[in-house]
Amino acid sequence: MRLRTFTGQTLSTVMEQVRHELGPDAVIISTTDAADGGVEVRAAAERGAVHAKGETPETALARRDQARTQARGEADEGLTKIARALGWHLPPERASEALMDSAMALEDGEATATLARALDQRYGVHPLEPDPGRPVLLAGPPGSGKSSALAKLAARAVTQGHAPMLISADSRAGSAEQMTAYADALDLPFEGVTGPRELRSLLESSRAGPVLIDVAGLNPFDLDQLDDLAGLADAADGEIVAVLDAGMTPGDAEDAAALFSSIGAGRVIATKLDIARRLGALLAFGEAGLAYAQISASPYIGDGLAPATALRLSRLLLEDPGEELPA
Repeated sequence: MRLRTFTGQTLSTVMEQVRHELGPDAVIISTTDAADGGVEVRAAAERGAVHAKGETPETALARRDQARTQARGEADEGLTKIARALGWHLPPERASEALMDSAMALEDGEATATLARALDQRYGVHPLEPDPGRPVLLAGPPGSGKSSALAKLAARAVTQGHAPMLISADSRAGSAEQMTAYADALDLPFEGVTGPRELRSLLESSRAGPVLIDVAGLNPFDLDQLDDLAGLADAADGEIVAVLDAGMTPGDAEDAAALFSSIGAGRVIATKLDIARRLGALLAFGEAGLAYAQISASPYIGDGLAPATALRLSRLLLEDPGEELPA
């Protein structure tokens, strides 16, 4: 590891020095004001990890992908491949230890199958049915992809002969319009509600069939917002399904999943797998007690959701998470 200190009049100038001298993989240790009024940056990089002069973004990306492949142990086999992959993804420590213990007891020489069996022993997998039998409330932080997940679930239900009612309990500007567009495209009924009482009244008067409810994006660390969500679920006599970004830090992911679990959520839809590379959060969801329902690797409605399986989770951890997930 090489540690260097760079100074300059502006942060952008200094960062250009860092990229030129240490390359795109440099880690910024600290940024402070310099004695002369400029900026001082301390940065570090692995020895030899120097950005080649004139390197294009394409070659830089290829070099980083090659380094990632090596770090993840994709060329290895068996337990070595599993151990290196878990080390790359940085899941909660107890998850790595438990999965490795199980893998060593189950090991049959093929890494993907071995890890799948270990995952199946430790975590629950329970995909959402086309007609879950009770209303489903999709809840997650802003930007987690819950509205598009709802639309994907609705599209799947339609292809399997169901006509779910779509409900928006999100009163923010523009949210009802988005759900209306989804409903119109799928030729499905849509209603907007402003609170638990209106939601209960609507469901008591509506026809039987699947009900998918989109709620406002919430901060899972805000207990008042969690209470409001629990009130909606109680009014609907429905199931809360957490929708969480697989690119979260594992610690935040486990805390958020545990808080959703504390108000009755039992399943999680993991999203944004197409833009996440380290998937420690994926295992953190299970460590918090949530069963895996579906997996999303695309923001596009037509790409659908893949049902979660232990084998699919294993492939995500051992292979390339950017690969297409079959529905």
